[in-house]
Amino acid sequence: MIWFVVGVILAVSVGILIWPFTKKGLVSVSRTDGGLQVYEQQLNELRRDVDQGIMGTEEAESLAIEIKRRMLRVDQHKDPKNAGGSQTNRLIMIGLVLCVPLASLFIYFDLGSPDNPSQPLASRDIEAEKAAFAGDNIDQLIETLIDRLKSQPDNLDGWILLARSLSRSERYKEAAETFLQATALAPNDPDLYVGAGENFYFHAEGVVDADAENAFLKARDLDASHPGARYYLAVLQAQRGNVKEALDSWIDLFKQSPADAPFMTILERRIRDAAGKTGMEIGTLFDSKSDLMTTGPSEEDIAAAADMSADDRQAMITSMVDRLSTRMAEAPDYDGLMRLGQVYATLKEFDKSADAYGRASALVKDDVAAMAAEAFALIQASDSSANIPSRSIALYRKVLTLDSEQPQALWYVGVAEAQAGRDEEALRLWTKLQKLAAEDSQLYQAVTKSIGDLVDK
Repeated sequence: MIWFVVGVILAVSVGILIWPFTKKGLVSVSRTDGGLQVYEQQLNELRRDVDQGIMGTEEAESLAIEIKRRMLRVDQHKDPKNAGGSQTNRLIMIGLVLCVPLASLFIYFDLGSPDNPSQPLASRDIEAEKAAFAGDNIDQLIETLIDRLKSQPDNLDGWILLARSLSRSERYKEAAETFLQATALAPNDPDLYVGAGENFYFHAEGVVDADAENAFLKARDLDASHPGARYYLAVLQAQRGNVKEALDSWIDLFKQSPADAPFMTILERRIRDAAGKTGMEIGTLFDSKSDLMTTGPSEEDIAAAADMSADDRQAMITSMVDRLSTRMAEAPDYDGLMRLGQVYATLKEFDKSADAYGRASALVKDDVAAMAAEAFALIQASDSSANIPSRSIALYRKVLTLDSEQPQALWYVGVAEAQAGRDEEALRLWTKLQKLAAEDSQLYQAVTKSIGDLVDK
């Protein structure tokens, strides 16, 4: 019975598909005939334009001659294949009659036959399937990036994204080499060398080999305080048997790092393990970060917030911000003030945000991040979108003396120079920014437009 039903369905389906090709009145228009019709229509329009006085007779005649010349060329290249339209229709019908049933039966026997074993949801490894799809996507992304970088070899963001994608695919050696390739564009960026060293470390299955060591040493030469370089070079010391020296380095790093740094959990585990091996007492080391780590909402706060009204939830957020603000007034520290500035910016209290960033900047001399954040908060707090606060420009100018490639500073100082009529200096700053920005970014488009407007001024 089932095969009778299948046969009827197939017959109906094939009949619907081939019916248009059986119509005797079916007319096909060749490209040649279609082209001639277009030219004839253009001639008719010329005649109407002349009759209505829109176009002069002489101009119309010259256009008409050109159109007729094109009609002759088209007519000389008639498509001989059009005559075989009925034969083509017959071939299409035969193909449909054969292919549709065969393809349907093949799919049915492969996927839909009742004799096939079922795949109940409970017995399927959904996570493995997701991982497989994710793997396909990441592999496709990697291939796309490789092709793009062939034509854009100076795209730093592209090299970094490719390196991270390779690392996610566990192609660690390729990732490390890609990070090193990126250092050709940014030779003074310690993060790139740490990224390279870390992937060499993963490739060596948790061993700091010679390649990883060289990368971490280069990062340390560029920034002696870089946490990644310090952490892994301490791993190297422990690997060589100098566990006590490694432990001292990790403890120093722990004390000098913010409580919410992403590596703190791993660092704490390393310290506990090394302290156990050496018998060293670490006392209340980990308790020293407890105050800093309580600035965010507790689990009880999160649970309570779920049942609150919008006003009550806002009141709870305000209370937490006030607690952080009070603590920063009593015992200010750089990380806490930077977090306070971010929170105020999120709440759109830009004056308070600028004040917090300014206090953080006062604690750490010549800190580019704090100065740039304060400058931008002052711009956001300004009522005028046309005039940039002089304090912001002064901060950005100082930033450029410390980091000549800071994007925000290049943009806003360039705006100030253009407003003051110093076009050449504005062009110099914006051209530099244009070279730093990725070509597919909004920043690149904005600065390119500004350069063009200034040149056309």
